[in-house]
Amino acid sequence: MAGGSGFLTAKAVGQNSVADPIRTVTVSVHNGATGPQGPIGPKGEQGPAGSKGEVGPTGPAGPPGTSGGGPCAGAPTGYSPGILQINTPGGQVKIWTCLEPEK
Repeated sequence: MAGGSGFLTAKAVGQNSVADPIRTVTVSVHNGATGPQGPIGPKGEQGPAGSKGEVGPTGPAGPPGTSGGGPCAGAPTGYSPGILQINTPGGQVKIWTCLEPEK
């Protein structure tokens, strides 16, 4: 589900106007018990410092983009803006996206 929302997330993030979320959907991911922490490895040697290159010229500005028609433009019928909250053993991630209608 989270992987399939990549396109819709890109569409929502690319919009200039931001609508208030209608709802929040929470997904909890559990991968099983965490094993014991392994030993710390030896510190590696520091490599030599590289030389800094020259800064190139700034290119011309591109043309303005067209309006997408809202935060869920291009989404299937019934989808609405909202927050997808993913709970993982490493922490919580929130993604602003377009969500499937409640069933």
